Amino acid sequence: MERRVTLRDIAKVAGVHFTTVGLALRHGPRVNPATAAKVHAAARALGYTHNAMLSALSAYRRSSTSHFAGVIACITTYAPEELKRNPTEQQMVAAAAACAQSQGFALESFQINAPGMTGAQMSRMLRARGIQGVLLSPRLPLPSPMPDLEWEHFSTVAIGYSVTRPRVHRVCTHHAFNTRLTIAELRARGYRRIGLVLQYEIFERSLGIVPGSFLAEQYLLPVEDRVVPLITSKVTKATLRQWLRAQRVDGVILSHEAFQHLAWIAELGYEVPNKLGVCLASLYGPCGGIAGIDIQLDLLGETAVRSVVSMLQQNERGLPAYPRCVTVEGRWVDRPSVRPLASTKASAQGNVFVQRLG
Repeated sequence: MERRVTLRDIAKVAGVHFTTVGLALRHGPRVNPATAAKVHAAARALGYTHNAMLSALSAYRRSSTSHFAGVIACITTYAPEELKRNPTEQQMVAAAAACAQSQGFALESFQINAPGMTGAQMSRMLRARGIQGVLLSPRLPLPSPMPDLEWEHFSTVAIGYSVTRPRVHRVCTHHAFNTRLTIAELRARGYRRIGLVLQYEIFERSLGIVPGSFLAEQYLLPVEDRVVPLITSKVTKATLRQWLRAQRVDGVILSHEAFQHLAWIAELGYEVPNKLGVCLASLYGPCGGIAGIDIQLDLLGETAVRSVVSMLQQNERGLPAYPRCVTVEGRWVDRPSVRPLASTKASAQGNVFVQRLG
C-alpha cells in the first residue's frame, strides 16, 4: 500500500516546521503569504490530499469540550427596538442565536446605519473585540447595498438576496422550489387557473426567482390555460378586480398584505375557498387562516450561523471570487383558504412532487 503523504513530509520539502504546514493548508492568517505559497507548492509536488474524515474528527474533539469560542456579529439596518415589531426577524434571530450558542458562540446585533456610524468605525469596533464572524441580516425596508466593512478581516454570510452588495456567500429561501410546490398543492386541490400577485419590492427581494419560477410553470401549460401574473408597485382593489376577471383566475398566490387582499376578494363577491383558492407565497407575521408556504425561518437562521462557523473554522476571510448560495426549502401549510384535498395521497408535498423535481 502506498504511504500517505504527511504534514512532516511537506515540512521537510518546504523547509518549515510541520505546524506551519498545518496552518498554511488551513489558510491561517498568521502564515506569511510567501511561506504559504511554498507549502502549497510542496504539497502539490508530493501529491498531498486532504483527509476530510480526520479533519472532521479533529473538529469533533475540539467541540466536545465546552468553551466560549467568541462572538458572531449580526449586522442590521434597523434600530434594536424595531426588532420587537418584526415577528419574522425575531424568529430568525432567535434561531440563529440558539444555534450560535450550541456552537460555543454568542450572537450580538450591531446597527450599521446607526447615527454617526460608518463602515470603517464598525470594522474597528468589531476587530477591537476580536469578532471575525459576520452575519448580514436582510435589508429593511428595501433591498440595497450594505455599507462597506473591511471585509478582508471577516467571515461573512448574508441572509437572503436583499443585501445587493457586497457579493458574499448567502443562505436564502428556496423560492423556485417553494413556488413550484405552491402551484402543485393548488392543482392537487382542483384549482386550474392559478395566478400570482406580486409587488415589485418582493420581486427584487427574491431576485426575480418567484415570478421566473411561476412563468416557467405557465409555459408547461397550453397557451389558452396560461395566466399572466399581476406584478405592480401597488395593488389596489380596482386592479385586483380587473385582473381576476380578465385572467379568469380560480386560485391566487399572494405575496404581501394578505388580509387586505383577502378582504377585497370577499367584497368582490368571490367565495373562498370553493370558487377561489387563496394562499401566500411566504407565511410570515399574522396570517390567520391563510394557507401557504412556511419558509422555515428557524432553518434559515440556523443554516446561516453554521455557514459562518464553518468559514471561521476554515479561516476563510474576505469577499469570495465566486459566492456560494445555500437554499432552504419551505413546507406547505394547509389552512381553510384553500379547498381540502380529496385524498391525502394527492398532496404535492409528498413523493409525487419530490419525484417530479427529480
